[in-house]
Amino acid sequence: MIDTHAHMLFFEDKEEIVCSMKEDLLEAIVNIGTTVEDSKEGVLFAEKHEGVFAVVGIYPEYAEQTTDADLKEIKKLTKHEKVVAVGEIGLDYHGETFNKEAQKELFKKQLEIANEAGIPFCIHCRNAVQDVYEVLSQNKHLINHSGLMHCYSEGKEWFKKFVDLGLYISFSGNITFKKNDRSFLKDIPVNRILVETDAPYLSPEPVRGRTNYPKNVHFVANKIADEIGISHAEFDKIVTENAKKFILKCSNNHKKERYGTV
Repeated sequence: MIDTHAHMLFFEDKEEIVCSMKEDLLEAIVNIGTTVEDSKEGVLFAEKHEGVFAVVGIYPEYAEQTTDADLKEIKKLTKHEKVVAVGEIGLDYHGETFNKEAQKELFKKQLEIANEAGIPFCIHCRNAVQDVYEVLSQNKHLINHSGLMHCYSEGKEWFKKFVDLGLYISFSGNITFKKNDRSFLKDIPVNRILVETDAPYLSPEPVRGRTNYPKNVHFVANKIADEIGISHAEFDKIVTENAKKFILKCSNNHKKERYGTV
């Protein structure tokens, strides 16, 4: 299985986590960037490990501080052979102070970077689903290489809109929480579902309250499989293939040749 969203740089024991991937039945881990600096570090980390890939981008929280030079650095990083997407990008209207227009502008600029690089994007959306959808729908010309809705938590009202735009719906540990609605999962096309951990955050049941690790992506997948009524093994196969297709949305042939088997 592939964990499509983890913050590996936040772990002191990240080397040990990678070394145990085979034991944990993980084919790959996708490390996520949130700033220029940790995007660069993420690329260096991915370079060292065959089963680790990098996503590079600037988190919406940093929109007001982001410069043109920062965006040029992200654009440069997308050329690296281990970079598979731009992210996590999007909108976050959580808290008391945020600049909607600055976030939207940064969001659009990074969609442009992903489109030009020929790779997909990873969207962070918190308390901003209407605006995220509007930015995407107004910029359909930038969605030529797909993307994903990270840590999807918008329920049945929105998933079809994002799938219709060509995006994947990615679920983290919160989909396993007892209070959360899972009734709509059976309505999502299985070839559009991805699974992730957002490690070290959002530990799924039954390890909720502890530090989250990439190996816990199996708990997320198993819960979804139970809800939609297929075997764990079959669902593992489906979401692993989905993740490989997402990673291989890259247009660069050398990426496909080198990582075609992930």
